[in-house]
Amino acid sequence: MGAVIAVGYAIMGDRQGRRRPFLAATLLLFLATAATAFANGPLVYTVLQGLTRMGGAAAGALAVVLLAEQLRPDSRAWGIAVYAAATAFGSGIGLFALPIARMGEQSWRVLFGLAALGLIVYPLLSSKLPESPAFRPVERPASFLAVPFGAHARGFWTLAAYSLLVASFGVIVITFGLERLVNDLGYTTGAASWIMLVGGTVGGIGFFAGGRMADTMGRKATISVALLAGLVGGVGFYWLSSPPLLIFSWTVSTFGGFASIPAAAAQRNELFPTEVRATAVQWINSTAVLGSMLGLAVGAATIDVWGLPRTVATLGIGVILAIVIQTFVPESLGTQLDQDNVAP
Repeated sequence: MGAVIAVGYAIMGDRQGRRRPFLAATLLLFLATAATAFANGPLVYTVLQGLTRMGGAAAGALAVVLLAEQLRPDSRAWGIAVYAAATAFGSGIGLFALPIARMGEQSWRVLFGLAALGLIVYPLLSSKLPESPAFRPVERPASFLAVPFGAHARGFWTLAAYSLLVASFGVIVITFGLERLVNDLGYTTGAASWIMLVGGTVGGIGFFAGGRMADTMGRKATISVALLAGLVGGVGFYWLSSPPLLIFSWTVSTFGGFASIPAAAAQRNELFPTEVRATAVQWINSTAVLGSMLGLAVGAATIDVWGLPRTVATLGIGVILAIVIQTFVPESLGTQLDQDNVAP
């Protein structure tokens, strides 16, 4: 729900500029996360985490728009790749800090309280971050429904379908990876974590490979190759059992998934004009969230009946459809991000 409500920040980004709503969303992210440390019940915790998700979703989408609009077309995906890799690294640091939560009954509050450290660097971010050079205010701002139902509806629904299908597959592959190794194959939690850590770390090269490929081969070709790798690796991980093949499969899967991120992010920014770009990106991101929910719902209904391998393989059909969908998307490599020059 927070990710869907975050569309409001994106609308402000298209009407008032990217900088102010980005800073507001970032501040909300820091404050809501830190305040969760003082939550005194499930309701307060849920509300604060909803605000956290909203701030995180809005800040993430606007950050990519800001970044895309300040980079040259031939290095745009590479720059987004560096940003995405840094975000993933930050998430990894958070995972390594999880043992703090097991130190005592209330120790989990420390992890949320650490978010207050972001308030220290926030003034520097606020003073140094410039407005996007591509943004220009318009006399009659577009409606928030202009993207899904206006002149750019075809491009939006095409990318929305792509995002939904990919997310529904990816969420199952990621969510049940550890369960597959421990419950189905009998690995210890430590050994399973090691397999996923090694594969995920090596696969992280995909961020940079995908960014470079997207800036040279094009967005569409890179996305298709990356999705194919993610599909083969993801399905293989749930059908194979030997440690070397599991590590290889997980590496290929994460490599493909990471490689698709900068290419897809550059593509969705390049296919919409400045006046609706932030709104379009956030709507598409929200569709991906719905795709994750759909994938989990399918998993809940089929895993006990079919088992994990068949469920993953079935959802993999959606990835094949996503690759087909990319053939209907115009190539956007080389697009200058201003109001008058966007990919057709």
